[in-house]
Amino acid sequence: MMHIRFHSRSPALVATAAILVLIETFYFALQRPNYSHIANTISELGETGAPHARWVAFGFFLPVGLLVWLSLWLVHREASDTDASLMVLAMSCLGAGYAIAAFFPCDPGSPLFGSWRQQVHTVLGFIDYEGTGIGFLLVSRYFAKRNATIQAVAFLAAGALVLLCLALLSLETTFQVRGAIQRVAEIIEFAGVFFACSLMRKKTMPTARANS
Repeated sequence: MMHIRFHSRSPALVATAAILVLIETFYFALQRPNYSHIANTISELGETGAPHARWVAFGFFLPVGLLVWLSLWLVHREASDTDASLMVLAMSCLGAGYAIAAFFPCDPGSPLFGSWRQQVHTVLGFIDYEGTGIGFLLVSRYFAKRNATIQAVAFLAAGALVLLCLALLSLETTFQVRGAIQRVAEIIEFAGVFFACSLMRKKTMPTARANS
């Protein structure tokens, strides 16, 4: 019984991570007078040479990534089939995008191409959105197989939107609004992972009880 209660904390951990992103993004943005939530990415708050780069990296990005990983690990512990494990693995890319990026800050302005650290950072961003987007598509298929139509359609839309945001972020023509595009993607990602953890928990708990 204790095992199941611990697992049920996973949605709360995702919510905590999302709240941290919201609060710390606004806090560190206030420390940058010329920062724009429309034009600038979240990564630029911790760019090389930024006033609070280390705080952003290890007091913001790393904790958020670890919280996401922990929440999904709790779900993985109760995963009843291979499909569920694959979904968790794909969605864990959201945590990777934050946690590993703490060690590879972007160049000033976060260009698409730059130093080797920028290249690693760019790849991590791609893994984050691509992996999480694919994860949502897998979740959609998971619920479709179980005739949960509303959930399947919702995650299909979420996955498609995250992948669309990734495509838009890769275009130089969208640089003036990429901060806004990224924030849309982040909202979808954290909301999607939160609901995935909540819904998958309900699906797996009966199995856990039966096996206990």
